[in-house]
Amino acid sequence: MVKKPYCFCSQAVLRTAVRESKGARCTVFVIGQSYVRRDLHARYGGQTQGGVSTPASYPVILLFTGEQGQQYGYQDGWTDDDAFLFGGEGQSGDMTFTRGNRAILNHAEEGKDLHLFESTRKGMVRYVGQMVCTGYEERLSPDRAGLLRKVFVFELVPVSAFISQVHVDHSLEDDHWDQPLSVLRDRALSLTLNAHDSLARKQSVRYRSGAIRVYVLKRAAGICEGCGQMAPFADCQGMPYLEPHHIRRLTDGGPDHPHWVIALCPVCHRRAHFGEDSRDFNAMLARIVQDIEASLSA
Repeated sequence: MVKKPYCFCSQAVLRTAVRESKGARCTVFVIGQSYVRRDLHARYGGQTQGGVSTPASYPVILLFTGEQGQQYGYQDGWTDDDAFLFGGEGQSGDMTFTRGNRAILNHAEEGKDLHLFESTRKGMVRYVGQMVCTGYEERLSPDRAGLLRKVFVFELVPVSAFISQVHVDHSLEDDHWDQPLSVLRDRALSLTLNAHDSLARKQSVRYRSGAIRVYVLKRAAGICEGCGQMAPFADCQGMPYLEPHHIRRLTDGGPDHPHWVIALCPVCHRRAHFGEDSRDFNAMLARIVQDIEASLSA
């Protein structure tokens, strides 16, 4: 599935990566690199077996794909339009939106990044990349006892397909800019995850991602929500230059909840990602956003 050659990554390498990013929010994985699964859990926690692991102390969900799903009525893999189909959690009976399945479906609302790994040999996994859940399908497939049951197949798309570019053409978002905050907030929260068409699901995610971006920029009204200073300059289209920042996630792009996105000046944004005090700074930003959203809802 991953075309790049892989290399072995021991727990010592994991410790080094964490040490080098001291103070940052970074979760460091390298696409194509292999890891010892038990070392991942020793570092991040989460369930050590099964395809979905939900560490309690980190804003990540670790997904593990392998051959085992075939015996339970589904098979993971890439589609022709570069989406990855990932079978849900549950080996017998109808699948339900609980535990791991619920975590995947609600990862954006919960501020969690999805990281996909594929099993290569016993105890070893290779990192595929960070993904966004754009939807799911319900299918009928036999379980391990041969009985037909309902299964969920999640559609995962690489996050790179949704990450906003630094220089954004606001004309592409005119429909959002013309709307009041209340409408933008509704759009930011609306997502058609169970649309029947894969293209429609991707378009829904992109639409929502654009609404999130415009919502936080309009909410800020040209003032950095981190330091309270005016935007340092206007962009080439005359708009106050601020950057949307996803507080609980490593990447700034894709769907999220308005409670976890803030508009920052470039200095505050770099501090949030790379400052020695980034953990405390992001905690402060989270409190600021909660207060702002509470005042807007009052």
